[in-house]
Amino acid sequence: MDRVLMAGCVGLIVACALVIGLATEAGARIGEVPPAVLQQTAATVLDGVFTSAQARRGRRVYRDNCGYCHGAELKGGEMGPGIAGADFWVSWTEQPIGSLFEWIKVTMPEDGPARLSDKEYTDVVAFMLDANSYPAGEVELPVDKAAMDEIMVVAVE
Repeated sequence: MDRVLMAGCVGLIVACALVIGLATEAGARIGEVPPAVLQQTAATVLDGVFTSAQARRGRRVYRDNCGYCHGAELKGGEMGPGIAGADFWVSWTEQPIGSLFEWIKVTMPEDGPARLSDKEYTDVVAFMLDANSYPAGEVELPVDKAAMDEIMVVAVE
């Protein structure tokens, strides 16, 4: 019980540090992308950057690791914020998918950040895109942050 409580406290501290900008990586906040990178972005989430099969895998990972806090419908609850609809768009519009991937990997699950594989985190991102009404495509979202940084989140029209 003490280990679970300690893990939760550590996760909360890391999340708070990220939110207020104390955690840095090469002088920039995690999830923050230099303007030069944003200008080079060629694709958006409207281009079908994940597959339906990948989103289904992500749903299973989400259910087992995220749903307790963020809710089965991704609308949030007492333990975590919503990550679908307006809550998602306010936080992530005009940000590259790589920033979302990195933020999730560094902070989630709260009781063990970075304990999932990069493939599992990528599948969760695909599930989140699917849950936010972005179209699936023929090619899976790559398991590579640099490639994900080339794909921007835009508002659903």
